[in-house]
Amino acid sequence: MEELIIEFIICVAAAAVLMVVHELSKAMVYMGIQRRRKNSRKYSHSIWEVHRYLDPVGIILSVTSGVAFSRPFMFRIQDKRINRILGITGFLVIILCFLSSMAALRCHVFGVSGMETLEGQGFTAKIITLFIQYIAIVSFGMFCTNLFPVSTFDMGLLIAGYSSQKYLGIIKMDAVIKVIFMVTVFLDLINYGGYRLISFLL
Repeated sequence: MEELIIEFIICVAAAAVLMVVHELSKAMVYMGIQRRRKNSRKYSHSIWEVHRYLDPVGIILSVTSGVAFSRPFMFRIQDKRINRILGITGFLVIILCFLSSMAALRCHVFGVSGMETLEGQGFTAKIITLFIQYIAIVSFGMFCTNLFPVSTFDMGLLIAGYSSQKYLGIIKMDAVIKVIFMVTVFLDLINYGGYRLISFLL
């Protein structure tokens, strides 16, 4: 029971870290663009209030299904180029997190061997290797989640960056898209695909 609780906490921590890194990276890029354009527009809260990026539903899904999504910083973006940049940034950050965690697993950091066997020396080593494993699992789930054309996801930003008309179309289809996403999650397709991919790469 104690090990289960510890693993639950580690999974939540990994999901929270990914949510913050994902959204903070996009927020920093956005603010950088605004500063280059000398736009002094004020926002209701700081991008550094990282707790705002944590989505409770995303955290629950990360524990139950290895799937996560974050709460975006609510910018009002009308520039198509910025939408494209932010969408690409979001995907690149998730991919980087996945590849970094996979590299750590393949290099047997702290003695970890694969996704199931922990051979690290001591309690701390096992905690760290479990954390790396959950970063790999949840980052894959977050990447797949953001492939769905939901208006606030990275794919939604990319669509907004190329066609306002198509973006309006996905907003109108928002409920249907979310139902398809939830069915995919409940069928455990993303989590299953993630474990198969990670096992193959290792």
